[in-house]
Amino acid sequence: MRLEHDSLGSLEVPNFAYYGIQTERNRQAFDISDLTLEDFPSFIEAVAKIKAACARTNLEIGALDKEKAQAIEQAAWEVIRRDFDYSLPVCIYRGSGTPLNAGVNEVVAHRANEILTGNKEEGGIHPSTHVNMAQSSNDVIPTAKAIVVHDQLEIIIEPLKLLIKTLREKGEEFASVIKMGRTGLQDAVPITLGQQLNAFASGMERALARIEYEQSHWNHSCLGGTAVGTGMGCLPGFRGKVNKHLSDVLGYEVKAYDDLVDGMMAIDDLIACHGQVVALSAQVWKLARDLRVMASGPNSGLREVYFEVKNPENALNPQRFASCSLESVITACNQVSANNSSILFGLKNGWLDLGACSSIPLRAMINSATMLKEAMRILTDKVLPSMRVNSQLCQDMAESSVSNTTMISTIFGYEVGSQVAHLALEENISPREAAKKLKILPDEVIDELFDVSNLTHPENMEALFEKYKDFRKL
Repeated sequence: MRLEHDSLGSLEVPNFAYYGIQTERNRQAFDISDLTLEDFPSFIEAVAKIKAACARTNLEIGALDKEKAQAIEQAAWEVIRRDFDYSLPVCIYRGSGTPLNAGVNEVVAHRANEILTGNKEEGGIHPSTHVNMAQSSNDVIPTAKAIVVHDQLEIIIEPLKLLIKTLREKGEEFASVIKMGRTGLQDAVPITLGQQLNAFASGMERALARIEYEQSHWNHSCLGGTAVGTGMGCLPGFRGKVNKHLSDVLGYEVKAYDDLVDGMMAIDDLIACHGQVVALSAQVWKLARDLRVMASGPNSGLREVYFEVKNPENALNPQRFASCSLESVITACNQVSANNSSILFGLKNGWLDLGACSSIPLRAMINSATMLKEAMRILTDKVLPSMRVNSQLCQDMAESSVSNTTMISTIFGYEVGSQVAHLALEENISPREAAKKLKILPDEVIDELFDVSNLTHPENMEALFEKYKDFRKL
C-alpha cells in the first residue's frame, strides 16, 4: 500500500493502482452496487480525450512545460487505447461526474509520472494542478457527455443503414407476393409483402435522417467554463484554443456552446436525443412483432411467412427458434423504452447551475445504443435473410376477404357492397363468387374487379373504375 494525501487528510491506496486518494474515497463512500465506471469505457475514454486536448492547449498557451504536457498527453492516449492495466472502481450510482474526472486525472497523472521517471509517485505531475489545469469536472463532464452521445449515435447509424438495405432487398424479392392487409387485427384490403417491407424501410430511413441530424448537433464543448460557465480559474488563451485541439483529437469539429452557463445547466438535450433513439426502437419493435405474428403457426397461426433456419441444435422446431430471435429483438427494444425513464429522472436531478449529465443517464444512453445495435443486427443477419413466404396461402386469404367488396361499393354504393359481403360470409364463399351469384355485373367484369393483382396498385384500380364507369349507379 502507498499513503496519499489530499485536503481531507491521508489514505492508503493499493500500490498497483493508478488511481489515487480521491478515487479511493469515492470507492469507499459509494458501494451500493458492483456496477462501476469500468463497465462503461467509452465514458472514461471521452474524458481521457479531453485531457489530451487540454494538455496540448496548456502547452500552447505556455501554462505547462513541454515535458509535462507530452507525458500527460501520452498517458491520456494510453488510457484511451487501454495500453496498461488501470482501474476506476467507482460505483456508477454516484450522481455527479466529479469521481470520473478526478479518477481520470489521477490515472493520467500517475502514468505520466511513470513515463517520466518509472515511478507513479515521482515526476512532479499532480492530478489537479497539471492534468486538470484550467478545467473543472463541471465543464469536462458535460463535454465528455457530448462525445459519448456522438459516438453512441454512430454505433446505431451503421447497423440501421444495413437494416434499411436488407429491408429494401426483401421488399423487392417479395414485390409480387399478394397478402391480406389488416387493421385492428381484422381483414382490411390486399397488399403486397413487398409494400409492407418497403414501408418499414421508409420509416427506418426517416429515423436515420433524424438521428444523423441529431448527431450533427452533439459537437459542442463547455471547456473554458470551469465550475459554472463563468470561466473562473481558466487561464488566458485557453478558452479560445482548446476546442481546436479537441477537434483534432476527436477527428470532427467541436465548437463552444454559445452560452457556457446553459451548456452546463442543460438537461433537455439528452432527453430529446434519446427520444429519437426510442422512436427508432419503436420502429424496430413493430417490425419484429409484426413478423412474429405473420410467422405464427405452424398449423393454426397466420403462417404467411416462415424462417428457413439451418441449425442442428434446433432442428425439431426451427420456427420456434426464429420466433425467439424476434422475441429477443422485442425485449431489447422494450429495454430502450425503459431507459428513457432513467434518463428523464436522472437529468431532472440537475439543480441550479449544474445539470446532472453523468452516471445513470449516460449509462442508459450507452445501453440503449448497444441494445438497439444488436437488435438490428439480429434482424439483418439472422431473421430477414432466412425469411420465406407461403405465397399461395397469402393469395388465398387475400382473395377470400369480404373487404374486397369495396370494389362493388365504389360502383354501386354501400348497400350493394354490403349485400355481397353478407352473402359471402353466410355461404362461406369468396366475394367474387357472391357477386356472380347476385348477378350484379357480367362475370368477366367481376373477375377483373376482384383480381387481387389489381387491388394493390392505385393506378390499376383507377384504370378499372374509368373502364367501367358506365356501370356506376350512385
